[in-house]
Amino acid sequence: MRRGAGRMLLAAWLASVALDTAAARADDTSAPGCTVKLASVDAKNVPTFRGECVWSVAPAWVAAVLTDPARGNSSMLKASERLEDGRIVNVQKTGWPFEDRQSTIEVNDEVNDEPLQSGGVRRRYRLSNEQAPLAKGAVQVAVDEGSWEIAAHPSGTRVVLEMTYEPGGNLPTRIVQSLSPKYIAKGLDELRADAEKLARENPAPPNVASGPPKE
Repeated sequence: MRRGAGRMLLAAWLASVALDTAAARADDTSAPGCTVKLASVDAKNVPTFRGECVWSVAPAWVAAVLTDPARGNSSMLKASERLEDGRIVNVQKTGWPFEDRQSTIEVNDEVNDEPLQSGGVRRRYRLSNEQAPLAKGAVQVAVDEGSWEIAAHPSGTRVVLEMTYEPGGNLPTRIVQSLSPKYIAKGLDELRADAEKLARENPAPPNVASGPPKE
């Protein structure tokens, strides 16, 4: 599997949970230009998180990193692979004493919506009905779905991430809910840094493949 290939398929970050519960808060966590919070918990105790960011880099650069994993490198992914049918298999690092987590997801990108014409993208993802065989020592993720929106903002780019995630296995719910915002914020900050690096190193904005034309 290629390292770093599934960065924006962000369930990866939730599984990077350590036991330092004093280091994070469940209600609100910040990174440069971003706020991440626990948005809701459903009847089955599955949490949904929401991150909102405003960055000075243009949306085309952020979308390029999000849609082309080779342009970025998430420190919280152990491995990732895009299958021939387009599904993506992510193996997500989890701190000791917990096992790594694995999910196979399907992704749908939209770039033709009017708010996204300046180089943004809306990406929705969910667990595939057919999960790939588990890597050695990995645990199957139970719930992994959500969306990204990258759109123009007067200051540069507005990023909104919503994700619903249940890691499966023996990760205590209280740890997932209390520490996840910290690790989501870290992943968002890595995305920002990679987009800024891409913008510095390339003189022209990258192309983001568009979907079917509007009716």
